[in-house]
Amino acid sequence: MKNKSNVFIWVLAACLILGGLMPLVSAEVNMPKTIIHHVTLKWKAGCTDADKAKVISDLKAILSEVQGVRNFWAKSTKVQPQDYSQTFVIEFENDAALKAYAAHPKKKAWNDFYYSIRETSYNSVTTN
Repeated sequence: MKNKSNVFIWVLAACLILGGLMPLVSAEVNMPKTIIHHVTLKWKAGCTDADKAKVISDLKAILSEVQGVRNFWAKSTKVQPQDYSQTFVIEFENDAALKAYAAHPKKKAWNDFYYSIRETSYNSVTTN
């Protein structure tokens, strides 16, 4: 009888331990409703580091004036396709913020400069 009690206690303890660890193992994945704008680009040959930095700093200045911009990422850690060299990502609270960014009065001048030094780019907008 004592042996069955010990087995029961060990099984109960194992269930409690594993049950307590389950939330750590099977964490729910968050699917936010924000809008992500992702750009992967290739600079034109001869584009200077100063020009590249100006694109990012001017874009950051525009974004700081747009209500509903949550985050901006500009440091590329891995870029594909291989001959592309830069990415940036903008997170917007909603579609209105994305539209406000696209219609910002300084955006045309930024676009003119940006298009003059980038060879090509891939753009994506993603949400849930």
